[in-house]
Amino acid sequence: MRRGTIFLVVFVVLAVAVIGVSQFLRSQPPLEITLAVNPLAEAWVRDAMTSFNAGENAVGAAARRVQVQVISTDDPAVWQGESRWTLANHPHAWIPASSASVDYTAGSGGNLPFVSAADSLARTPLVWGGYASRVDALANSDAITTNTLDWQMVAEAAATDEGSWAALGGDANWRFLKVAFPRPDSTMSGLGALFSGAGYFNENATLTGGATRSREFQSAFVPIINAVPNFQTLGSDIAAAAARGSSTVEIALLPESQWLLNLDGITNNEDMRFSYPAYQFMLDFPLARWQSDTTTADEQAAVDAVANFLLSAAQQQNAQRFGLRPAQGEPGAPAGSATPTAAQLTQTSPLFEAALPYGIMLQPDYGQLVEAPTRSETLALLTWFANEQQN
Repeated sequence: MRRGTIFLVVFVVLAVAVIGVSQFLRSQPPLEITLAVNPLAEAWVRDAMTSFNAGENAVGAAARRVQVQVISTDDPAVWQGESRWTLANHPHAWIPASSASVDYTAGSGGNLPFVSAADSLARTPLVWGGYASRVDALANSDAITTNTLDWQMVAEAAATDEGSWAALGGDANWRFLKVAFPRPDSTMSGLGALFSGAGYFNENATLTGGATRSREFQSAFVPIINAVPNFQTLGSDIAAAAARGSSTVEIALLPESQWLLNLDGITNNEDMRFSYPAYQFMLDFPLARWQSDTTTADEQAAVDAVANFLLSAAQQQNAQRFGLRPAQGEPGAPAGSATPTAAQLTQTSPLFEAALPYGIMLQPDYGQLVEAPTRSETLALLTWFANEQQN
């Protein structure tokens, strides 16, 4: 047989083998994993996982394609045992709103064995927002000792004749001050609001040694709780409720992402004033992986692949379209650049660009970053909050 013919035969055999192996691998069932995610990041993660599932993300010797199913749950449901996750029934990975929640699961009764796979996938800070007429009225009120929208202004307003706008120098037709923040017993953003308030009134970002039980914090916070119209009817997306008008919500402390996503509806009513609290509790969206004796190497690799995908430059930019800040750096700025150009901001971060006139900042001063207390102190704080609601 001629040498050229031999080469041709070998080439054909190899090509057939490659095609056969490729078809065999494609015929293998996919590796399906479940990813639980906090509702604040759910829209971004679902969008990202649609792209991920459509790609060729394979793991293991058999090169099994990874397919991700996304479910939604807020952090307190997990570490208070309401998610019903067990050693036999659990997601492969979890994106809570806060790193503190991963620590809290260790004492959640089931001792859920989550370990960190990524410290942060995205971020959103808490931001004060208020209708301009209300914030300006408080800033000019003789009953208020500060013109900065933060805990002091809100606490003083709520404590003045039970928040009467007439007593505060505002329009009597506004009746009473309507403050809002998410429910802390069912949302991590609401719990973060309590942490921020505790840090502010204790003048300490480290919430240890009974800071959440201090008289300074509790006495200042009770009038604020009483100024919330109704936690049940406000729902989990208070910014959407605020878009119904100032008769529903006038001032609130919410995740920045919710403000951004609802800004158009809110400003159709009236201009807003945004302000970053001096004691900030940053929601940092880590990725935690379930790690037990039954966790396979392929499952670990699949979770790592998800982490790498969400941390890619494309998905970090995509997160900004859902109102989230990237894990590193700030909105609109390409890697290595401190400040985005106008064109870059319009292209990558239109939600942030639209909110700049109202006080949202690309590079805000986050003030003091509050450290979450222990799980036992947090549970005691939630018990106190529940009791005050009933009083």
